[in-house]
Amino acid sequence: MFDMKKYFKSLFIWQLIGGGFFMLVLAPLLIATYQYELSGHKSSFQDIVSHIYQVYFPPEDIGIFFTDLALLIVGIVFATIFYRYKIKKKGKAPGATEIFKLIEKGENERVEFKSSLRHDYRQVKTDKNLEHIILKSIAGFLNGKGGTLIIGVDDYGEVLGLANDYWSLKKKNKDGFEQRLMLIISNAFGKDICSKIHVSFHEIKDKEICSLFIERSKRPVYFKDNNQTVFYLRTGNVTNPLSTSETVEYLHSKKLKKF
Repeated sequence: MFDMKKYFKSLFIWQLIGGGFFMLVLAPLLIATYQYELSGHKSSFQDIVSHIYQVYFPPEDIGIFFTDLALLIVGIVFATIFYRYKIKKKGKAPGATEIFKLIEKGENERVEFKSSLRHDYRQVKTDKNLEHIILKSIAGFLNGKGGTLIIGVDDYGEVLGLANDYWSLKKKNKDGFEQRLMLIISNAFGKDICSKIHVSFHEIKDKEICSLFIERSKRPVYFKDNNQTVFYLRTGNVTNPLSTSETVEYLHSKKLKKF
């Protein structure tokens, strides 16, 4: 779930830093240094600083306001481009072509397939308990290295689609599917975790499937299963529950890696 308020707040900070740095530090330094070198002077650092001040902040120059404004805008533009690239790279969800390639390669530490969100293909009926399996897989990725969970594809890579899941929902389309998905994630792990889950839909072999691009969580994520709080971790191509001692040891080792 995209946090618009957080996005614009971070973007404003980057623009402020970028515009200020470009206008007050980088631009005057480059301009003054260039002009100083052309003059052929060789002097102390204090003289260079004094020259920078005189070049960039000349006395009684009305046009300096427009120069400042232009440099500020350039700095803001550079900061905005960099920030958007940074966000896009960090939270980039795979496209349809990439998803198809992931399906062909099969499951691994960063990729897992699930046939459905809540449709039981064996008993041919809706089973809301299957949502717990999805949540366990999500928890495993959050606590591990992150990864991609693809819903609508079985363990063998066969594309089943989401039609049966859609039929079981009040809003029988991908919007209803995403709303249900984000609701159970929010209820299970907290609203803040929703920002770590990037949902996309793709049409593969004339069937619609859903991919969840899951970022690694900074905090440990637990899932309440049968009145027990369990820590799940994705290791290899399997999501496993860890015992209390294993969880403590893993979180301790994870903490040490930061230093």
